Amino acid sequence: MITRVLDKVVFAVLFIITLQVPILADHYMQYLNGYYDAIRDEVTSSSELAKQHGFSSVEAMLDSLKQNDEALVRDSASQKAKRFSMIESIEHGMRTLEYGHYFEKLMYMSSPSQFSTLKKVVDNFRPSIPLTPASVIFSLVTAILLNLLIWTPHFCYCQVKKVKRKRTSYSYK
Repeated sequence: MITRVLDKVVFAVLFIITLQVPILADHYMQYLNGYYDAIRDEVTSSSELAKQHGFSSVEAMLDSLKQNDEALVRDSASQKAKRFSMIESIEHGMRTLEYGHYFEKLMYMSSPSQFSTLKKVVDNFRPSIPLTPASVIFSLVTAILLNLLIWTPHFCYCQVKKVKRKRTSYSYK
């Protein structure tokens, strides 16, 4: 009886945890959208600045700045180039979080390269319940599978024990 109650408690906890993944993905996407908007604005202003000063592109302007005699200007140009190159990875993340299924979102957010961003998002995260049926169904299926994975060794042990008892009871008759 204790095992049955414990099984239900474990399942409930797993279900509540798995329900948080779609909500966390939404929070993560909002964070990326804000970051993307800021970088896009910077790229736009840098592009206008490059055109204003006769450069063919932002990359050409940054290449020129990297050749400058001042270390500060070179370092600033390198930092801008790194930020601008991040746009593609941010766009990929936003597509994954918007159009990906439950497990794609989970894999993207929990990848080692996203750990620092995930930590920032989790710091501001408040648990809630997703409203979309797909999110609830994916969470339910995931909780069931995890619960089975956790309890399978125990149930196998109980079955082996039961079979051994039957064999020993037949040998005494």
